[in-house]
Amino acid sequence: MDLDAHLEKTSSSSEAQSLFTSASASPPLADVVNAITLRPAALTVPLEPSDLRDFFNGSISDFSATAQSLELDGKKLLYSYATIEDDTERVQRVCNLIDFALILYELGHCELLVAHEFIEDLLDIQTIDWCQSFWPYISHREDRLANNLDGQKRPGRDLIRYCNALLRRLSKTQNSSFAGKILMFLANAFPLSERSGINPRGEFDTDNITVWESDDGESLHSRFWSLQRVFADPTTLLIKPDLQPAFRDTLKTVMEELRKHVSVGTTNERTKSPGSVVPTPAETSAVGTPAEPEDEATFVPKWLTSKSLFELQLRDPLFRRAIYAQTFFICDFLLGHVVDTPSPPGTNKSVMYPRTITTDLAKFLKATQDTISRPPSTWAAVDLEPAFTRSLKSVVGRDSNWQTWKLNNSPSFEKPVVPASEIEDAKKEIDSRRGTKRAYRFNMGTPALSRLSNTPTGIDLLRNKQRYAIPGPVEYYEKIREVRDVLVDTSDPELARETKEGIASKEWRGLRAARAQGTRYEFARYFLKRSLEALFDAESENEPKKIKLENL
Repeated sequence: MDLDAHLEKTSSSSEAQSLFTSASASPPLADVVNAITLRPAALTVPLEPSDLRDFFNGSISDFSATAQSLELDGKKLLYSYATIEDDTERVQRVCNLIDFALILYELGHCELLVAHEFIEDLLDIQTIDWCQSFWPYISHREDRLANNLDGQKRPGRDLIRYCNALLRRLSKTQNSSFAGKILMFLANAFPLSERSGINPRGEFDTDNITVWESDDGESLHSRFWSLQRVFADPTTLLIKPDLQPAFRDTLKTVMEELRKHVSVGTTNERTKSPGSVVPTPAETSAVGTPAEPEDEATFVPKWLTSKSLFELQLRDPLFRRAIYAQTFFICDFLLGHVVDTPSPPGTNKSVMYPRTITTDLAKFLKATQDTISRPPSTWAAVDLEPAFTRSLKSVVGRDSNWQTWKLNNSPSFEKPVVPASEIEDAKKEIDSRRGTKRAYRFNMGTPALSRLSNTPTGIDLLRNKQRYAIPGPVEYYEKIREVRDVLVDTSDPELARETKEGIASKEWRGLRAARAQGTRYEFARYFLKRSLEALFDAESENEPKKIKLENL
């Protein structure tokens, strides 16, 4: 009897372990793993090298042999642990074994591939429920299991393989939450430009087949569900242009039918009458039999295509929204492949589909898309409320950027690490520029501007006190005497006229200045000669006679 057959009949962990010890070429591995203390929090708390200090110090002579035989003997030990009936002990033993392999990898005694092979074999032989309960072990060791992995090389390729194998075993209706955790783990483990996760050839999910009850093919029910074929793979319209007229007629009929069902409530309020309740996917299975109740928030439905449900589905606003969303996205895709339009720039020819959409069909698709994005308020108050249509536009805008990225062969978003030498050079350059610089010989940058800056400007002239200082009467008197000398010597009548006007202006301002200075002159003399000179005493010549003002 071989070892595997013997393990299947072994019920206790002690019997399985004794068998393994006798058959193994390197018994120290089983001794070490069995000697590790069982921990209740083994799923979420990793084993550290400090927990194995006794082994590293006491059995160092057997350590190299243990590391070399780890892959072969570890798998046999893993299978022996899988037969333990106590589920708690089984999980803790398995966690200790894989943690031990990770510690050996971190110490440089084995490859990371060993730990991934243990996990792959373990997930293959366990049930879905057990794998779901074991998944916290993998998620809490993401930094150790998925550190700098490449999806094109091992062990990154192994991680993708056993995660996809586990996803294929899951039910879309019963294990949707667990499937989401696996996909999120893969998304965090690999960069966004990982080739295995971006569908570089632009392949559609042709396995997503919608089956409905067959009839003559002309009923509304049949035409409605026939659209799912195009929605699942819209390239069929590009490869076979003769299908475009039928698609247009069917889509037009479906859109008109959807508009006839005006909602009377909101999307969160379903009609409660027995004749109008829409069965949820959790209440009715695909074959019409009752199914187990499930949380609708995490439910991933498959279309229910029974004829008896069709009229009720059309009355459901959530169902109509799903069809509107599909139609909006398919219109956006097909409008990018109209005949006689230039192809977008790019190097990935795999996602450059034939441009065979006719002009007439393009006009219809554009009108349909506009109707969904800007619906009349008379019939789409609930079905296509503004928040929903904004979400559709946002998704289309992001998808456009995603397509542009894929057309350019999905370049990596990650930049290479800057070498330490370049960082030091940059620091030195910054420090050198922070120092005091020698003054530039031209203050304004150029010789011409520097000379111009030294030229007096209007601002400098405005600062001259002589521009805003009020002259006294004596100054006006002196100016008038100078001007009168010019008037005597001139024979030009125009100059004489301008000179007389200047004298009259200066006399008026001189009188105002005499009053402003608080001095009273003998203004009676002014009325005798009608001249500013009359205010001054002829005997004192330049000194006017001043009389202090009295407070009247």
